[in-house]
Amino acid sequence: MTQPQAELFDLYRAGLKTAADLMKTSLESAERMQNQQLVAIRSAIDQQSKSVGELSRAKTLDELLTLQSRMAGAQFERAMSLWSDLFQAAGENQRNWLSEATKLAAAATTSVRPSAKTQKSSTA
Repeated sequence: MTQPQAELFDLYRAGLKTAADLMKTSLESAERMQNQQLVAIRSAIDQQSKSVGELSRAKTLDELLTLQSRMAGAQFERAMSLWSDLFQAAGENQRNWLSEATKLAAAATTSVRPSAKTQKSSTA
């Protein structure tokens, strides 16, 4: 293999490695987000079960209205918490992805620099 072909091969290999590393980062981020969603769903199911139990124990209209008010507040709080967690996870995923992309770009630049110097000195 000639020198330019070897350099092109190395550059191509580095590009494929970069793409694979970015895909791994994306998949890990998706896994973390799904785990957070599962935790939120389990929590909502538990809370719903407790609410059903409380509904069955209510004996008066005042107790039902109080319970309804408390349940609505808890559901709203859970929804806001879920959205907050979702946006936090999305921001963290983006930060991780950008950090990984920056590291990989720096590594690619470092690996290309020697071949660029070699190319430059051979043409001079």
